[in-house]
Amino acid sequence: MSFPIIINSTNAVSGNTFKVNLASTLDLNDFAVSVGQAYIYYSWYNINASPLNNNKFQLTIPTSSTSLTPTITIPDGAYNISDLNNYLQYYLISQGLYITNDTTGINTYYASFAISPTAYQVQFITTPMPTSLPSGYTSGGMTFPSSANQHYQLTVLSTNNFKDIIGFNAGTYPAAATNSGTQTKSSDYTPNVSPVNAVQMRLSCVYNSFSSNSQLIHVFTSGDASIGQIINASPIQLQYVPCIGSHREITLQFYDQAGNILNLLDPNIVVKLVFKKMGTSD
Repeated sequence: MSFPIIINSTNAVSGNTFKVNLASTLDLNDFAVSVGQAYIYYSWYNINASPLNNNKFQLTIPTSSTSLTPTITIPDGAYNISDLNNYLQYYLISQGLYITNDTTGINTYYASFAISPTAYQVQFITTPMPTSLPSGYTSGGMTFPSSANQHYQLTVLSTNNFKDIIGFNAGTYPAAATNSGTQTKSSDYTPNVSPVNAVQMRLSCVYNSFSSNSQLIHVFTSGDASIGQIINASPIQLQYVPCIGSHREITLQFYDQAGNILNLLDPNIVVKLVFKKMGTSD
């Protein structure tokens, strides 16, 4: 005989912690528990200041007199490469570093991030800046370099893990601000846009003597789900872990593959836990 318990958004305590009250204080020493079914939205940050430390890069921006070298800090969030490029454009707009076509209303930026799906690479693309405002355009407030073929430069910091998001070695790209034509830098190694490769589920009432983390009950990946989509994290078959102690409540928590706290942005989860008496069949 088995005993199911449902954990959902009503049990959320924080982004990674869910608590459910039992009907009474139960001695669970003779029980084992398995995740029966689990449905969780892919809704965790892939870029943040801590613990991932992958939210900063620098730009060198030629101007009429010198160069600006701002460090750009990306707000904590769930990003794909298109989102990353959108944030870059947002930053450039906020600093007036764009020009607008007076007829079409389309902005021109002199740097961008793009994905190359066939090569499985991220690209940083920068185009030469004019030495004055082109006819038919309005400046957002930017000034222009006095010499031709000046380019933005991306500096990938060695002290920050943003390099792994785009797959670039630490360095400055292009190496010199003055080049001819459009400059494109592609990933040096496979980009890891989602540093969370797997998710651990830990349950407060279990004792897993085979794991370095005694509360480990289940591990799953995002599979084919994209950010915002639901993940079917149900195991193929029930995998029971022995329980220990007496409990009035049980706590379910989520961590990444390295044991870092995984804060779910969307608490709308459904997890069915299945308890059974040790030595009995399902």
